[in-house]
Amino acid sequence: MINRLPKWIWFGGVILAFSAGIINSIAFLSFAQQAATHVTGIFTHLSMNIAYGNNNGTLISFCILLSFFCGSVLSGLIIMDAQLKMGRRYGVALALECLLLIGSTYAFNEKSIWGEYLACMAAGLQNAMVSTYSGTLVRTTHMTGVLTDFGALTGQWLRGIRVQGLKFKILFGILLAFFWGGFAGVLLYSKIGYFAMLAPAAITGLSSLVYFWLRTHQKTTG
Repeated sequence: MINRLPKWIWFGGVILAFSAGIINSIAFLSFAQQAATHVTGIFTHLSMNIAYGNNNGTLISFCILLSFFCGSVLSGLIIMDAQLKMGRRYGVALALECLLLIGSTYAFNEKSIWGEYLACMAAGLQNAMVSTYSGTLVRTTHMTGVLTDFGALTGQWLRGIRVQGLKFKILFGILLAFFWGGFAGVLLYSKIGYFAMLAPAAITGLSSLVYFWLRTHQKTTG
C-alpha cells in the first residue's frame, strides 16, 4: 500500500516536518514559552492551569488549542478531503500557512500573544493538510505517532518479522527532519530573533509555488 504513494508526498512530508521543527523551537523560545505543534502537552497545560486556578494561563492554553483547531478547520474548508492526492488545493493551504507565519513573525516582534496563536493556527492547518491516504498516516507537526510507529517497526524487525523498508526510511526521515528543524530554529533565533519565523514561512511559500508548478505540469503532460 505504501509503495503506491507518489514520491512528492514523502518528500513534502520531510520538508514540512523540518519547517514544523523550526516553528516549534521558536515558539518555545518566545516569551510565550509554549509549544506550537504538539497539542497533547498543551492540553496538559490547560488542565494544570485549571487545577491551579491560573485564569490567565487557562485562557492562553485554551486559545492555543482553539487556534490549532481553527487551522485544521481551515484545511478542511480549503482541501475538502482527507486523502492526499495531486490536484487538491494544497498550494492554497500552503500559501495561507505562509501568510499565517508572516503574521506570527510580526506579532511576536510586537510582543503580542497573537504570534503564538497564529503559529499554532499554521501548525493546525499543516497537520490537517498532510492527513491520511490509503490507511497510511503522515504526520509532520508532532512526533509522538511517528516515533511510536518507528518503534513498533523496529520491534517487529528485531523479532525477525519482515517490515516495509520504505515506511521505515520515511518515518526515520521525518524524525530527523523535525529534529534538525528544531536545531535550525534555535540557531536562527539566536541570530535574528523572531524574524527566524520567516524561515518556515519561506519554506511553505516556496512549497506552495512548487506544488502549483507540479499540478500545472501534470495537467500539461497528462
